[in-house]
Amino acid sequence: MSVTPVRWHVAVPWLLSAGEKWRLTQFVPNDDAAFEFQVVPASYKHDRSRKYTGLREWQDYVRHGNEAWSAARRAARPSAIITSFPQLPIVVGMRKRLAFSKLPVVAWTFNLGQTYPGLKRRLSQAALPRIDRFIVHSRGEIAAYSEWLDIAPERFQFVPFETPVRDIELEEDRQQPFVLSMGTAQRDYKLLFAVMGELGYPTVIVAGPHAVAGLKVPPNVTVRSGLTPQQCFELTQRARLNVIPVANRTTASGQVTLLDAMMFGRPAIITSCPASVDYVTSGKDALLVRYADHDDMKANIQRLWEDEGLRTSLGAAARQTALGTFAEAVIGRTMRQILLEVGNRR
Repeated sequence: MSVTPVRWHVAVPWLLSAGEKWRLTQFVPNDDAAFEFQVVPASYKHDRSRKYTGLREWQDYVRHGNEAWSAARRAARPSAIITSFPQLPIVVGMRKRLAFSKLPVVAWTFNLGQTYPGLKRRLSQAALPRIDRFIVHSRGEIAAYSEWLDIAPERFQFVPFETPVRDIELEEDRQQPFVLSMGTAQRDYKLLFAVMGELGYPTVIVAGPHAVAGLKVPPNVTVRSGLTPQQCFELTQRARLNVIPVANRTTASGQVTLLDAMMFGRPAIITSCPASVDYVTSGKDALLVRYADHDDMKANIQRLWEDEGLRTSLGAAARQTALGTFAEAVIGRTMRQILLEVGNRR
């Protein structure tokens, strides 16, 4: 019996042409032709490192969300929308509310740096109840967003971040060893600068300028920004260890940086928080440190810097975890089940 596929209109900020494909959707099993994926391209550049979404950025998101909505409504076959981040789901959710529509919508990578009061909360509570499924990347976010939006927790689903399978091409730089810390969103660089200033280890920080603005940078720390993904991957592999100090106890920050280190088989230290506790087992494939604890962070960095055997064992286990749990093919199978469940409710 032939199956009429559901056409999922993909509206995500990082796809800029209709001919592009979202990597993850290419790993969704589709031997039964249950899905078609049609990209609704963004006409703007999404800056992941920026601190706030301004009026001009909101205009971009509104235009993009409206284009996705129109494309799905015009389609001659069963259609649905998959989008990401909070802004686009808000736009699509509001269109769905105003149209009294039952068009299926999945908000993948639904992530906020923090939950907001006032107008932002009221706008979100007006639009987002029309989203059929929210995909979050830490279990702790389910309760936080459910309460903030007054939406049943059953509408949220934890799915780990996916990571591409990458070959290890570089070894640790043993001639000039260094500590690497990478990322901009919700990082506690004030704590890390204080720790590294005391330890004196050569350290490289890769972050947007606003993430370190106003902080005193120790002389043994170099801050870099504007690097290409390939340059970041090279630093991740060459570093003696990767440190991810997170300043976020409510939502999730830092998983992408953590997964990059794990996929390259590099040892990592990360704050115990929603971004880490669902991804690693401390002492097995990474080291978890207590939130905002200077002494714990310092002791673990020193321990890992000096213990080559521990670095080797953590790195090897981290790669196995990344390949077996977070690789795109693994997450693609989960995406298939979600799209089938939501799409069939139309």
